[in-house]
Order: sequence, then structure tokens, then C-alpha cells
Amino acid sequence: MKEWYLMTSNADQNPLGGYENDLFSEILETGIASDGVLYNCDLSVGRKIRCMIQGNTADSRLKSIERTGLFYPGTVKAGMYLFYDNRYWLITGYPGTNGIYEKAVLFLCQYKLKWQNSSGAIVERWCSGTFEGNEESGEIITDSMILSSNTYSLLLPNDSECLKLEGKRVFIDKRENAPQKVYKITRIDDILCDYGTEHGGIFKATAEKREFNPITDNQELGICGYRAPDPKPDPGARPDTNITASIDGDLSIKVGRAASYAACFTDESGNPLTNLSADWNVICDYEVNRHVEDNTIILEINDENAVGSTLILQLSNYNYEMEITIESLY
Repeated sequence: MKEWYLMTSNADQNPLGGYENDLFSEILETGIASDGVLYNCDLSVGRKIRCMIQGNTADSRLKSIERTGLFYPGTVKAGMYLFYDNRYWLITGYPGTNGIYEKAVLFLCQYKLKWQNSSGAIVERWCSGTFEGNEESGEIITDSMILSSNTYSLLLPNDSECLKLEGKRVFIDKRENAPQKVYKITRIDDILCDYGTEHGGIFKATAEKREFNPITDNQELGICGYRAPDPKPDPGARPDTNITASIDGDLSIKVGRAASYAACFTDESGNPLTNLSADWNVICDYEVNRHVEDNTIILEINDENAVGSTLILQLSNYNYEMEITIESLY
């Protein structure tokens, strides 16, 4: 009997004839192991675990946000979060095992990214970020203006919501009440760190600095390009047949430039009516940022692939619609 493997001598042999798994299980019960909570990608499911964390004493700033975790075999996947030391850590590396324990690399999450998906729901994911390339001065000086400049590399879980993040604008700003630092996710690497269904994976995203848009970027909610959910029309409601509805605005919209449209109502004599409300609806194959205030809606499209296509702007409660052509800014 190989009792030198054991911390106690009353453990049973594993199916391979050794005691390694029993040894690691016993180590997890000692003071050198740590408590943690293992979560899935959206933190909706979590369970308490015991694990060993290595690399707590780092020699550099970048190494201080990296840890190595030792877990019981079959416990973790890349793209999961470990809540440890009062912080969230993203499991990033391919989990490997030597039959005794499972080993995975963890990176500290510094920021909770928030955005709105195509259904209007708000999505949140903790991410681990570093500077992309050299840390720059933070400004680009052109002939006519000074623009802010900065690029981050972000690590995120490889779930279906993060996969659709490319092209979206997000706040990355520690000011929770009035964030102003806006970034655009310009690239998602979705292949390099895909370890398969059994072992999970992560996405590496590139976030480039953009300018804050006070019209469409909702600081209170922390969502860039926020649009209110489309109202559900009342199937029993019928518009007054004596009311004429129309939309005042250009028949074309340029990519990257916001355009305003106003609902207009008149009675049978052509007199304007100001006590009516518009129910807006937008039909488009591309993402359209929307901001509604009273009977005015502001639309903005940031996807260059939309050039040449059209969108339909509807007053759904008055059966009126306008076809708008999407054009290039230049």
C-alpha cells in the first residue's frame, strides 16, 4: 500500500489502483485550499466549490491579474467564472488534467460590460481587459479636431450573446452614474480559443475608442445606442378614421449620422392635433439605434453593410409607414 501518497491512511484505492484523487480530495479539505463559487457565463447558475489557487504573489502588474486554479477533475470549463477573493475571475485556458486534479488559467475581471441585444434585452458580462498594443497618449489630433483614442483587448465567455457583440458600442467607464467613455467592439476572435463543447471556450474582443453620443447613449442605464422596447399594439384599438397621420423627415439616412423623424397628426379639416401619441415600429435587416421622445424618434445606423438597403418606419397605431433608404456617409 502506497501510504506515502496519503494524508491519512484510511482512503480507498481509485479504479487505477492508486490514491491520487483521494489525496487531492483531502487537500481540498485543508486550510491551503480556498472556497469559491463557480458560475456559468451569465451568472444565472452557481455552486460552491473548494479549489487551490496558485500565483497569488506576482512580480508584475500583468501577472497580478492572473491565477492558476487546481480543481477536482471534470469541474470547470473555459468561459466559466470563479468568484474568489471577492472578485470574479474568468477561466480562460484549456482545462487540463493529470488524473489527480484539473488545472486551468484564470484572469481577473475588472469591468461588467453591458449592451442591448436585438430583442431589446439588456445583457451583462464580466470581462477581463488589457491594453491592445502600447498604452497611447489617449488623443488623435486631426486637421480640424482632437479625438480621444484608446484600444482594449477584452476576454469574454463564448456564449451566443457575446458572439453577436461585434459592431456594438459599449460604455467602458468606472463612472456608474454618468459614463462617457464609449468603445466600439470592432472584432471578435471566435475560433482561436474554442475548446469544444466538453472544455468550453472564450472570445477575445477588440474595443476601440469612440465618441459619446448624448442623443442615443443612455448614461442612466449604461447602454450605448439604447432603444426602448417596441410597444405592443392593442389588438382591440382602432384609430380614428378622421385623423390623418404622416411622418416628417428625410427619405434617406446616412450610416453613422443620426436622423430625426416626427409624427404629425391632422383632423379632417387639416388642423394639427397635438394630443395624440405615436407608436413607432422599425423594420430593418440591420441594427438600428432608436431614441424616442414624445412624438419624435431619432434613428442611427452604424453598420456599413447596410448601405443600399432600406428600412421601414411605421406609425403602427395609425397604419402609416415610410420607406427610408440607407446611404453611405461619404
